[in-house]
Amino acid sequence: MQFELTLEEGGDELLNYSLVQDQRTTLTVTPELKQSIHILSLSGYELLQYLQEQAMENPVLEIEAGRDGYLYRKQRGASSGSIAYDQDPLWNVKSTQESMETRLQNQLRLLSLPTDVYRVAAFLAGNLNDDGYLDAELSDLGGVLKVSNDLLEAALHQLQSLEPAGIGSRSLQECLLLQIARDPEPVPYAEEIVDGYLPQLADGSFNQIGLSLRISKEQVSRASQYIRSLNPRPGLSMSIPERHYIVPDAVVRCVGDGWTVAMHPYAHPRLSVNKECREWIKIRQTAEGDSYLNHCFNSARWIERCIEMRKLTLMRVVTAMMEEQQEFLARGVRGLQPMNLLTISSMLDMHESTVSRAIHDKFVLTPQGVFPLKFFFAPSIATADGSGASSRSVKLRIRELVDAENKSKPHSDQTIVELLFAEGIQLSRRTVTKYREELKILSSTYRRRR
Repeated sequence: MQFELTLEEGGDELLNYSLVQDQRTTLTVTPELKQSIHILSLSGYELLQYLQEQAMENPVLEIEAGRDGYLYRKQRGASSGSIAYDQDPLWNVKSTQESMETRLQNQLRLLSLPTDVYRVAAFLAGNLNDDGYLDAELSDLGGVLKVSNDLLEAALHQLQSLEPAGIGSRSLQECLLLQIARDPEPVPYAEEIVDGYLPQLADGSFNQIGLSLRISKEQVSRASQYIRSLNPRPGLSMSIPERHYIVPDAVVRCVGDGWTVAMHPYAHPRLSVNKECREWIKIRQTAEGDSYLNHCFNSARWIERCIEMRKLTLMRVVTAMMEEQQEFLARGVRGLQPMNLLTISSMLDMHESTVSRAIHDKFVLTPQGVFPLKFFFAPSIATADGSGASSRSVKLRIRELVDAENKSKPHSDQTIVELLFAEGIQLSRRTVTKYREELKILSSTYRRRR
């Protein structure tokens, strides 16, 4: 409720003063509410990082996670800056791993090359992309190094002689030819096909290749199978894969004819308040210390409440989702039902934005595997019986139709539309093309084996 003082004027004279009562409704987002919303949207790993930061600033807040006890603990009776870990932090340091450049340089050292050749070859090894290809032009590299083209060619030849075969190539054709040349028993005509008929091979024009080389279609087919067995990306075998570990936020288990939902303990750390700090402050009896301690206790209790609210909200959302996806628990992706945020928010009488924050970067362990919660939200595809089908299950069906097709007469997008329509799934050809491209499936023209 707000009061305003207004002035009413008539002509040049001030008539009178008046008080006007105005009632307004405004929405105020407090810092505590912002913190609660932020905690709800955090993933399990981000939540742990956030709580550790809060524990660093709040001396009364302690974090307990996992069956091994305290993951992060402050020394009792010590200052806030004194921290002790249950484990040696050096155990968490990643071991050193050799990169592709380092491995190639180690192989170059074993060749006893002249100094200038080794220097240029090592420089070329450092300019390969993740697939093991040399993208830059030799002339451009020569201008950078101030060396002749003959020296560049000699260094590139030494680089391409290293393992794995095909490393240092400048094109797919050169990569395949290097591997064929290194093979002691290559399939006949494989080198000729790669050298002069690679586009025709990609189109599946076996008859055209056979007529040009005067060989049978069976020989072209055997050479094609051999070429397809070669590695088009030799650098990937030398790259260091980045591992991502996922701790599910919830676990769904099938028990008899039903199922249960439980929160994973590692993704939901428990908090506790160190009450010994209050006794420590009472001994000193300082007003500043008591005020600071009360602030820390209130902040710690609010964080505890936010964690419990986050756990309860996520539990309700996952339970509602699994109620809608019982067919998925039994049959996998084929049984996935169409679902959106409105479906879950209506079931729980919860705002859609709250559901969206609850599923953000969260994962669930089901009998079918580990899935992000967003995986279960897919648009509905019209069906003949009006029940609707999930777009993910439709994509799986398209994949199955392509895998089972006759490779000499692959299904066109229109044929897939007709096959799906016969199963009661109504899709346009444009939508089928879109789903096929999302599945990284080539068109029927490139899938055909002639």
